[in-house]
Amino acid sequence: MTQLVQLQGVSSKLLAKGYSLFAISNDPVEILDEFAVAHGITFSLLSDEKSEVIKAFGIMNQLIEPDEGRSMRWYGIPYPGTYYLNDNCVVTDKDFHQHHARRASGQSVLARALGLEVEADPDTEVVAESGDISVKLGMSESALQLEVISQMMIDFEVPEGWHIYAPGAPEAFTPLSLSVDGEGLRFGEVNWPDSEIMSDQDLDLAVPVFSGSFRISIPVAATSEIIRLGHEISESVNISVAVSFQMCNELECKLPETVKMNLRAKLARLVEPEGLSILANRVEAIEAESGVQVR
Repeated sequence: MTQLVQLQGVSSKLLAKGYSLFAISNDPVEILDEFAVAHGITFSLLSDEKSEVIKAFGIMNQLIEPDEGRSMRWYGIPYPGTYYLNDNCVVTDKDFHQHHARRASGQSVLARALGLEVEADPDTEVVAESGDISVKLGMSESALQLEVISQMMIDFEVPEGWHIYAPGAPEAFTPLSLSVDGEGLRFGEVNWPDSEIMSDQDLDLAVPVFSGSFRISIPVAATSEIIRLGHEISESVNISVAVSFQMCNELECKLPETVKMNLRAKLARLVEPEGLSILANRVEAIEAESGVQVR
């Protein structure tokens, strides 16, 4: 549900580029209708209540048993993901996740559809200057939401004529490394940019380096440790980042250094599906009539 609200936020940009946007779930029509009205969803929400389409596409979640969460309609849900289609309705790309609650953020879907880099939200950016080098830290979304995968970006500006050694360089060259930490957050694998190869004829070495402007990105998601349905949450969470590197030119190398940065990432409450009230009433009626608890 949270992802649908984020997708509504980027839907105008997708439509402007000729994309149509649809979402499908096994929720009944009345729940989807109520949710769409409550959150101003203008794109189509399709009900596949018997999971027939979900099964036909082979994306029904096989980790959930038929008797699990019957009142919450867990059985029959799809693996969360996105298909990207061209004008001929041919799938050109897809992005799916095994965990039932994990999803790409709206900004990530937008960037992937348009073949663009994810941009940092200006309100999240933190800049550190260390000598001649500039390091900027930012988040793709203004706030983190439960299990929605946002991107944390670290942008470097290396002065002309200088370079930083990239991962894969011998340790004697102090290659760029980083560490990240944040309570209740899950960080994915670091996405490193392509490096250049610099030849050192004196040492007979080919060493990978970064120069100019480049970006490192890291997937990050808030977990149930800090955001839970029906619980109060903190306004923000601290993310600490440390980047270590050594900057050199053709004639000299500066001493290795470490730049430490802190970013206060806002947290957003779960988007609770108002349609659950309809479903809860239905479940209560079934229990009252049958005398059997189904929750």
